[in-house]
Amino acid sequence: MESLYQNLFWYTFILYLAGFAGYVFYFSLKKEVLHKVGFWLFNIGLVLQTSGFIVKWMIVGSIRFQNMFEHLMLMSWAGVAIMIYAIWKYKNPVVGIIISPIIVMLNAAAALLDNSPAEHLMPALQSNWLTIHISLAALGSGAFIVAGAVSLLFLMKNHEYTPKWNDEKKRFFSQGLIYMIYIPIILFFVLRIVGLTPEHTAFSVGLGYKFDTQASFEAARTLLGQFVIIIGMVFIPLMGLFTYMETKNKSSAKQKGFGGSIFAIYTLSFGLGSLIIGILNSAGYLLITPSRHLGGVWRFFEFMGAAYVVSIFCFVILYYILYVLAGEKINQLSSNLDLLDEINYRAVSLGYPLYTVGALFAGAIWAEQAWGTFWSWDPKEVGALLVWLFYSAVLHARYNREWKDEKLAVLSIIGTITIFITFYGNFFFGGLHAYA
Repeated sequence: MESLYQNLFWYTFILYLAGFAGYVFYFSLKKEVLHKVGFWLFNIGLVLQTSGFIVKWMIVGSIRFQNMFEHLMLMSWAGVAIMIYAIWKYKNPVVGIIISPIIVMLNAAAALLDNSPAEHLMPALQSNWLTIHISLAALGSGAFIVAGAVSLLFLMKNHEYTPKWNDEKKRFFSQGLIYMIYIPIILFFVLRIVGLTPEHTAFSVGLGYKFDTQASFEAARTLLGQFVIIIGMVFIPLMGLFTYMETKNKSSAKQKGFGGSIFAIYTLSFGLGSLIIGILNSAGYLLITPSRHLGGVWRFFEFMGAAYVVSIFCFVILYYILYVLAGEKINQLSSNLDLLDEINYRAVSLGYPLYTVGALFAGAIWAEQAWGTFWSWDPKEVGALLVWLFYSAVLHARYNREWKDEKLAVLSIIGTITIFITFYGNFFFGGLHAYA
């Protein structure tokens, strides 16, 4: 029975991957049959994924969710369900083009986690409130991720594609080179001089061999690890500042939204880079310092810095594919910006109450039952609260300040990033949720 459960996951992954390929070919060839193939592959995959949940419940004897793999699977399930509904409601396959790659990345990330159903759980996990907590939080997160995916397409379409490599674009990349490469190098040497870098990191890259964790730590390449940590500390605020400056640039009407499109491509690149780092670390070809040797904050920056380095290469590839090769086709997609903005807003509006009840209220009740307190300042609890506060501010800005279009798109993407940081927070910061 357990092998059937695991096989259903892999069959689902394959169908989602094939569905994504169908939408890629539809985007390239504009053949309606390819959209239909991709659409029905995702429908079949959703049925198999649902069957996987049922088989798992038969194995453990009850409807419950208890680990990060199942949380991620529910997020994926919610994303596919919303994608299918949106395509059916709006009769527009463009939604599938942008959401399908995110679904594939979610399932690839889930493949890195333990997918064995635990039949015997610790007492703290034997609670119906835990199931409510994880299921609603995962469904809400899935809706937020759909909003972020649609926002990526919005930012790409909001820019009027021009194939000419003009002076403004050259200036954009020259400034980016200074911000994203030179400044981290300078800060690295400055912080080493004043002694603000961690003394030991085990970050290493295996060139064709796997690591022995303890031996690798004893022979730690401290300079490489410290440099990666510094990159992880500075690149996010620098990228945010750079993109903000460019989105505010009004010197040319033709360049409107260019910074936003770059932000969208880079967000995808960083997500892909993070997935690659996770795969390499899981396979043992790249070593992120074990938590027992390096504090959570430093370890978090170490991962972010490594992901950033990989994302630079991903960005070059995706920029060429999405902007140079596909930029004109993206501008010509049938979905208008108002439709994408509406889907973004509706997805956030759907996810907010689910996340509120699941992550906060049900989570607090379960925490009181399991640990004797409604709130313990656990890193994942704090992260969930910050996510809720952020989306509360997003909806407030939408209702009362009428923020929409590009502003709402950028906020949705930032919110999606905070969702993933919160989800994986226990890997870096430990805490009461480290059991998962």
